Amino acid sequence: MAPTRNKHSNTSTRDLVFDAAKPLFSARGFDGVSVDDIARDAGVNKAMIYYHFADKLALYRAVVGDGLQAMAKAVQAIVHTPANAPNKLDAFVEAFVRMTETRPWMPSIMLREIAEGAPHLDPDTLAHMGAIVVGFGTIVKQGQDAGVFRDVNPVLAYASVIGPIILNAARERVAQQPDKAGLRLPLLVTIPHSEVIAHCQRSARRMLMKKKYL
Repeated sequence: MAPTRNKHSNTSTRDLVFDAAKPLFSARGFDGVSVDDIARDAGVNKAMIYYHFADKLALYRAVVGDGLQAMAKAVQAIVHTPANAPNKLDAFVEAFVRMTETRPWMPSIMLREIAEGAPHLDPDTLAHMGAIVVGFGTIVKQGQDAGVFRDVNPVLAYASVIGPIILNAARERVAQQPDKAGLRLPLLVTIPHSEVIAHCQRSARRMLMKKKYL
């Protein structure tokens, strides 16, 4: 029997499900969220979730893939600009920080997945992550070919650049929790993202650039 459709169109219903799933998966992880939870927060019949997604895992992968594909696209745009490698590095850092603004659910999802060994990510989803790393490696190679960047392992450099950004986003998430309001802890201070970007850009340049170009 075909699922009963509610007042929402197919497209808008899919968006409602997608938008409800993002913060739930971010806050509780894959195993901590049920299809009933998503249906309730989306305000739709549970059958409509299965109308748009094969199962909860397919929905989860769609959420993760959306963020990774968007970031991969942004990185590829940076790689192909005519800017020099240090400026591309700056743009890469800013793009990652901005991602934590436009897709605030992504950092906690990725931290949890990486910590658990990525049990819910299939090869296609991991390929989107790989595209980001490859794009960063291309920027590093361009800087090395220009004689500006030192010889480094691009994967370790990538981890060193995005690590502080992701951890800062996790720190911000802690500060946003209602039960943490009013706590005067250094960890929970508000730091403008303009300052986060500038700090991470300086750190990335110091790590990658040869001393005479700093």
